[in-house]
Amino acid sequence: MQLYVHIPFCLRKCNYCDFLSGPADESVREQYVNALIKEITQRAQLFGRRGALSTIYFGGGTPSVLTVRQLESIFNVIGKEFRIDRSAEITIEVNPGSARDKVHFLANLGFNRLSIGLQSIHKSELAFLGRIHSFEDFLECYSDARQSGFSNINVDIMTAFPGQTENSLAQTIERITQLECEHISAYSLSIEKGTPFYERFNDIEGPVVGEENERKLYWMTVDMLKDRGYRHYEISNFAKPGYESRHNSGYWKREYYLGVGLGASSCIPAPTGDERNRNTTDMAAYLADPLTKEESSVLTKDEMIEETIYLGLRMMDGVDTDKFVKRFGVTVRSLYGDVIDDLAAQGLIYEGSSSLTLTDLGIDYGNYVFSRFLK
Repeated sequence: MQLYVHIPFCLRKCNYCDFLSGPADESVREQYVNALIKEITQRAQLFGRRGALSTIYFGGGTPSVLTVRQLESIFNVIGKEFRIDRSAEITIEVNPGSARDKVHFLANLGFNRLSIGLQSIHKSELAFLGRIHSFEDFLECYSDARQSGFSNINVDIMTAFPGQTENSLAQTIERITQLECEHISAYSLSIEKGTPFYERFNDIEGPVVGEENERKLYWMTVDMLKDRGYRHYEISNFAKPGYESRHNSGYWKREYYLGVGLGASSCIPAPTGDERNRNTTDMAAYLADPLTKEESSVLTKDEMIEETIYLGLRMMDGVDTDKFVKRFGVTVRSLYGDVIDDLAAQGLIYEGSSSLTLTDLGIDYGNYVFSRFLK
């Protein structure tokens, strides 16, 4: 079982961010931490002894905006209520501007993986994206993390946004790889409703910089990172050997996970199929009763099969067709033989002896490929 902990606070929303997060005063944050601790305690009564936690992930928002005391209280209740694998991967997302003086504490507390939101090394690009930190802030945070003992660090970068050039992106990639971070996540800008960028760019169809330019920047990123020793293991993720994100890989492999916090989702076993649920996204409702659900349903076998395929195809290793048979009692080909043949003929997928994977062209047209496996 994996555990996701949602911290829905940040100092300021970025221009592209549509995550369930935003600024809040200290009173609301304190109330939220108390409600979160209550939820963790109550969830543990149902799930705490079903198996040890293999990964824990504090995401947001920006978890590092919480005080040291608040983070410690959350972490301690998890350790008290759940069994945690000795080798568990325990990640926390941080913003360079709000992690000062906390990184050493995070390491001492038990976090062993840090995910730092950088996006770009360039001041003008950071300002355009609405980031509140500088590259110098990032370097200070990164140095503190290394000195504190973190040996597994992810850095987020963004591609394909207005103003970014091949040269500026190359400079960002070159600079961060010089630091020898273990993992890099590289996401193309996506324009989402409810964001400042949506108000500005919503009349543009497709990637805001154009599809051809987005693809050019994407494959430049892939090539540069591969040349520097990073394995391209998921569409947008790259890692030094052995440092692939275990938590996120669990999502793509459809492993069970429990989500706690405002709007957090879970996928847990149920008697008749996997249960998918989501906590309320209303802060007042969550503070009143942190067990309040916004959505809950039991997935059908067909829905579980579809998720297994389109999530698995995001990974470069693809869908393990042998494991698929063991899990569902049927072969992928028996269900989607015509689809596989058609996509293979178009050069979009490759069918191996025990796997189904996207080709490079298939990555370019991933959404189309995924849609073909949905009934």
